This record gives sequence, structure tokens and C-alpha cells, in this order.
Amino acid sequence: MTQRLVIQNGTVITGEKEPGSFPRADILVEGSLIRAVQPDIEASDCTVIDASGMIVMPGFVDAHRHTWEGTLKQLAANSDLGDYASHILAKFGPIFRPEDAYIGTLIGALEALDAGITTLFDWSHIQNTPEHTDAVIRGLQESGLRAIFGYGVPQTGPQWSYESQLNHPDDARRVRIQYFSSDQQLMTMAMALRGPEFSTMDVTRRDWKLARDLGLPISVHVGSGPFGVPYRAIEHLSQAHLLGPDTQYVHTTTLTDEAIQHIAESGGTAAVTPAVEMQMGFGFPATSRLIAHGIRPGLGVDIVTNTAGDIFTQMHSAFQAARLQVSQDGNNSLPVPSAEDMFALATIDGARSAWLDQRTGTLTPGKEADIILLTTNTLNLSPITDPVASVVLGAYASNVDTVLVAGKALKQGGRLLHVDLEQVRTQATTSRNYLMATSGFRKTS
Repeated sequence: MTQRLVIQNGTVITGEKEPGSFPRADILVEGSLIRAVQPDIEASDCTVIDASGMIVMPGFVDAHRHTWEGTLKQLAANSDLGDYASHILAKFGPIFRPEDAYIGTLIGALEALDAGITTLFDWSHIQNTPEHTDAVIRGLQESGLRAIFGYGVPQTGPQWSYESQLNHPDDARRVRIQYFSSDQQLMTMAMALRGPEFSTMDVTRRDWKLARDLGLPISVHVGSGPFGVPYRAIEHLSQAHLLGPDTQYVHTTTLTDEAIQHIAESGGTAAVTPAVEMQMGFGFPATSRLIAHGIRPGLGVDIVTNTAGDIFTQMHSAFQAARLQVSQDGNNSLPVPSAEDMFALATIDGARSAWLDQRTGTLTPGKEADIILLTTNTLNLSPITDPVASVVLGAYASNVDTVLVAGKALKQGGRLLHVDLEQVRTQATTSRNYLMATSGFRKTS
């Protein structure tokens, strides 16, 4: 018998233009799907969640995160992109064991879930061995998240980046068959490719062909701060006829307007990671520039070695940076994002950037029941005058009371229900201690 659940009496933000928000409404969930959103739904033969005093909304979408680094939190707080590559990727990547990849991914995904992220694009570039890949997938599965596993490359040395001549690992074929034979699963697969900023064009062509032969969408870093300028990634991809609607472009901070227009014309999507982009010297996040060309990007955490692991932080950063950029540049052609824009980027636009907007991102009957409840019985959200603005600018991760993924409650009453957190923390600490001792890492000033 299909489980029926009613979330009652919440302030509901659907994320749709119509009907928009309700001061008070109910949501009927049957199995994994939303069936109705309206006031006064009959709740007989249903499990009831009382959402009185709560904001009910779509779960957040993290459109770009290297989740395997979850045990290295804030370890590179003072690093720019070059320091991160030499002190984090080069020192830690080669010594990661499968068990480190597993627990880093698991604790990173649980951190995301705890903060109201129900969908996560895991841009995983710790594929040192097939065993590492299997361990990462197990971590994502155990978290319970809706995840896109982006199959990347090993972190075993510089030969895999910076004009690399090595093709993407062919083990991707095994992973596609073994774990992702259906694109309708809770977890789906994408290819996390290096592209022209990290590999030769011959390699890029072969990697794109592999992804498309496997029927997988692609995500690629482009315009990655000053590093991205000399490689003219979009120009080369365009000349090679590789641009397409199956590709997500991450960062884009130093792309020209012409390059962004090429992406728009190809139907490609984008993800920005505003906190990391500003902190690590990429430049102003391209949020407004992308929107000006008709591309509404998703928001991503990117790396918890440098920033917090929640989308609230990304909304704050993107909102303030975009408005500052417009006022400083005096560029009246750039749109000035609103709080409503930020809410959409964190939900439906993030889902669209990861090709999941038909399944999640809004509270729409027929979509998957990826729903979060935020308690407003706190000083930071009392009293509520504008629910959307309160979510975007006033809420913290600590306001996330309840999280449902595909209709299943994974957090309720402020507590994750499906994991032994003490065991996870113990495993993560053991892994961190090994990594620190083995790497000889010393904090940069």
C-alpha cells in the first residue's frame, strides 16, 4: 500500500509563479510524489506532520560540490586557487584511500542534507582506483540524498590536469552499467570532465565522445578565475562543435560576454559557487552576467575546505556580490537580482542546471516530494514578514527542522533519523588524523 503523508498548516513557498506562496496550506504526498498543494487537505488514513510555525519549501539544490573533501573542513581557509591545488589536491589527493573517499563523501553529503540540501551534484574527482569510485558511490547512497554522481579523474598527480594528455578513465563504462542503468533512480550519473582548461583538445574531444557514447550529461570547469583566461575554453569547445544542452559550465567568472552567449545559444546550463569564487580570487561571481544572457545558474558550495557547506551561505554571497558588482561597475545592462531570484537559483534553477527540473526544485503536484521545513520559532526568523526574503537573507542551517527526499523523512525535529552520527564522526576523525599525519600538511598563513 502506498504511504500517504500530509504536511499541515505551514507557510508554503511552492517555488512556482502560480500559485506562488500560501500563508497557510497543506501538502499531500503519496509514495515519493507530491499529489496536492492547497489549504485544508483531508488527512484521513495519512501520516501527519504538523508544520504550524514553519516555512515549507522545496529542498535546496547544491549544483556543484567536491564532496570527497568532507573530512578536510576549513583546512584551506586562507588559500587562493593555486594554494588549494598545491596544498590540498596535490598533498591529500594521492594519499586518499577508498575508506577516506567513502567517509569524506558520506559526511559531506550528510552535512548537505542536514542543511536542507535534498539534491547534490557531486563533482567527484577522486577516482584514483575503481575501489575509490565504488566507495564514493556507497557514501552517496547511504546519505539518502538525491545525487548526481559526476565521474571525474584521479588525484594521483599533475598528469591528470594542466594540459593533460591522459584520456578520462574508461572505468566510467563499468560504473554506468553497474550502478546507473536507469536515469530515473534517486542517484544518477554525469561525467565530470576536465575540458580545455585542464587537458589538450585531443583529449577533450575523446572525453566528450565517451560521455555522449554513454548517454551521460557533462559538467566542466570554465573561466576559473585568471587561470581560465588563456585557455579560451568556450571558444575551443565551440570550434570543435562540442557545446550542447547536455553540458553544465561551472564558475564562468572570467568568460567573455561572447563566450557566455555561445553557452546560451547552445542551450547549456551553468553553476556558480559564489563564496569560493570570491574568497579564492576567481573574481566576481558571474551570476548577473549569466542571467543577462538568459542563463539562470544553480548555486554550489564547491569545497568545504574553504567555505561553509550550506546553500544559505551561497545565497547571501551571490545576492550581495551581484548587487555590489552592478553598483561598482555602473553597468546598467546587468540585472539587479532580487531575493526571489536567489530563492529560485537555490531551488528550481539549480535543478535545471543539473537536468532534474522535471523531477524536483518546486512543490508541484507530480514532482518528487523533496521538501524541507524551516522552523521560524527562533529569534532570527521571528516575526516573519516576507517568507522568501526570510529564507534567502535571514535563515541559517540551524532553522532546518525536517527534510524529506522522495517522500521519505530523513530529518525531523532537527535530527537526522537514518544514520549513527557518532559513528560517522568517529570514522571521519580517524580518516582526518591519518590524512594529516601522512600528508605532512602545514597550514598556510
